[in-house]
Amino acid sequence: MLYWILIFLGFLILLVSCQYLLKFLNQHGILINRWIWGLLSFLILIVPHVIWSHIPTGIDGILYALCAVFAINFMIEQHAYVQQLNQ
Repeated sequence: MLYWILIFLGFLILLVSCQYLLKFLNQHGILINRWIWGLLSFLILIVPHVIWSHIPTGIDGILYALCAVFAINFMIEQHAYVQQLNQ
């Protein structure tokens, strides 16, 4: 039970940090297309695993964290795009 609570809290922290990251990038005039976020969320894992047969666990964990950040950023940007279309 405690494991799932920690996973949920970690996801909430990741979600909030992604919101702040996108807000920070927006304030500094850096606009990244939502499809680039979506494409990078897969490529950040696929490309290193294709190039190297063995990736250390620490680096693999970092790659998975980046994949999560990019995927959440894609979902946030897609939601904002759909909300803009509905107005």
